[in-house]
Amino acid sequence: MTAPRGPAPLILQVPSRTEFLAVVRDVTRSWAMVAGFDRGDADQIALAVDEAVTNVIEHAYGGATDEVVELRYEDRGDDLRVDVVDHGRTVDPKTVPRVDLDRYASERRKGGLGVHLMGKIMDSVTFRRSGRRNVCCLVRRKPDGAPDAP
Repeated sequence: MTAPRGPAPLILQVPSRTEFLAVVRDVTRSWAMVAGFDRGDADQIALAVDEAVTNVIEHAYGGATDEVVELRYEDRGDDLRVDVVDHGRTVDPKTVPRVDLDRYASERRKGGLGVHLMGKIMDSVTFRRSGRRNVCCLVRRKPDGAPDAP
């Protein structure tokens, strides 16, 4: 038996500018809380999505500010899914170096933790190419006792 599916997905398109990351975080946090996550978990999910969008802006689009990042939010009953979609350069996540957090902290480095953080926060993070678009799919299971989708 499958869990009931939620309402139609929410689709948000934002310009590829870091000024819009606050909008991404706010929408993601609100959406996660409506789906049954507490504020702390919703903040974590918002951070993971923020990191995914930042990676698109910096790496797929190379900092270009005239592109669009599309986010598709879906409440699937037992879990939440966010697809971050772009049409920029493809980045192979296997080429992203593994993070040694102790060394990272001792060298006082900044940046480069996006994929690592997404993997720690979300239950699943996958990357694929669909047509001419890149899709980063982030999934987080709902906590026990969270309401099913309406």
